[in-house]
Amino acid sequence: MAYGNLLKGRRSIVGQEYLVTTACKRRMPVFSKKQNAERLINEFAREEAADSATWIAWVVMPDHWHGLLSLGCNGDLSDLMRRINGRTSRALGGHPWQGGFHDHALRSDESRLSVARYLVSNPVRAGLVESLREYPFWYCRWHREGDDPDCLLVR
Repeated sequence: MAYGNLLKGRRSIVGQEYLVTTACKRRMPVFSKKQNAERLINEFAREEAADSATWIAWVVMPDHWHGLLSLGCNGDLSDLMRRINGRTSRALGGHPWQGGFHDHALRSDESRLSVARYLVSNPVRAGLVESLREYPFWYCRWHREGDDPDCLLVR
């Protein structure tokens, strides 16, 4: 799909929840390195602190990332993604991203918990780990310290 087609109908609505995905060029496993994944995760925190987004869930895979977010009052979805990917590129000393990103505005009848569970189950479904306990690069607001993270899994 051409990048221009991804932009058709894209709207940024404060408070709207979006599922977003962006991938590395040629699916290069840039985030297999812990420090690279941590740099990306720091950008998620930075955007939340700036009230651009509230993260409901996210997962950083070796060659892409998924996020479920609520757009904050200082947020524009395209600008948010551009900032996260741009600052990550500068921190990594290159441009690892393929152009554009995919987004889906959640409808009122979609279960946020189900979407978040599916999202954080990615490392297990991809065969990277057998248990979510073994994978460090994910967050879900419904998971509490001390809880078994595998109760979130959707296989």
